[in-house]
Amino acid sequence: MWYLNLAISSFFYLLIAPFKNLDPLWSLMVMSLLVGILMLVIFRYTSNQEAIRKTKNKIRAYIFELRLFKDELGIVLSAQKKIFSYNMKYMSYALKPMLFMIVPLALILIQLEGWYGFKALTPEESAVVSLKLSDGNQEVINGITMTASPGLEIDSPALRIQSEKEVNWRIRAKEFGSHSLTFNVDNYSFNREVIVSEKGLKRITPASFRSELWNFLLNPGQKAIPDNPYVEEIDVSYPLNSIKVYKWGLHWLVVLFVLSIVFGFALKGLFKVEI
Repeated sequence: MWYLNLAISSFFYLLIAPFKNLDPLWSLMVMSLLVGILMLVIFRYTSNQEAIRKTKNKIRAYIFELRLFKDELGIVLSAQKKIFSYNMKYMSYALKPMLFMIVPLALILIQLEGWYGFKALTPEESAVVSLKLSDGNQEVINGITMTASPGLEIDSPALRIQSEKEVNWRIRAKEFGSHSLTFNVDNYSFNREVIVSEKGLKRITPASFRSELWNFLLNPGQKAIPDNPYVEEIDVSYPLNSIKVYKWGLHWLVVLFVLSIVFGFALKGLFKVEI
């Protein structure tokens, strides 16, 4: 699973790398264009295009009938009933391609979350680091230690929360670069990368998991925590990112969704897709 994760992450890195030093909106526009094209292709080859075309023509015809016979109550009610019926039929035709889109779109969104969902720390910015133990291992909590490489500073003593099976520290970024934290739990040692940067897109992974599947779904591009009897998750509270559009800071999913829909409708004629 790690190699599949690495292959997918490397592909997205190649797509985004040329735009790393530009405003994130530019690369997100390119991603939205590609997502829009992908949705068009899936929709075209998994839907009944002829049935969709005929259904849309029927809906248009009954809308025209509403306007033409707006003073005839019986005809208006009949046309409204048929419009509703054909709308339901249209939705049923669209359901199949939507199901085919779920898996590829989920993989894309998981990858893009790492690039657009969070920001790297900046010098003098602090973050909370959390180490979570698996069930039944609270007895080792008092012996857990963390050390930081040059470029990071541990800003508080360990806060041990026995009931939550969790140990927290506050760290402060001091220098640009990729730094590491080292955790010692009983006879096991674990490393966690912390990125400090001011400009450009960086792939940020706030949490690492022991589970290969969970790590694949939520932490693309990074290896899972090595198999061990104690540590379940290590988390760094990177700040949330937002995409600046004119005067507003928007969540990247909103920007991607709107732009991909716009690109999809703009290009449906070129790809000969009936939506």
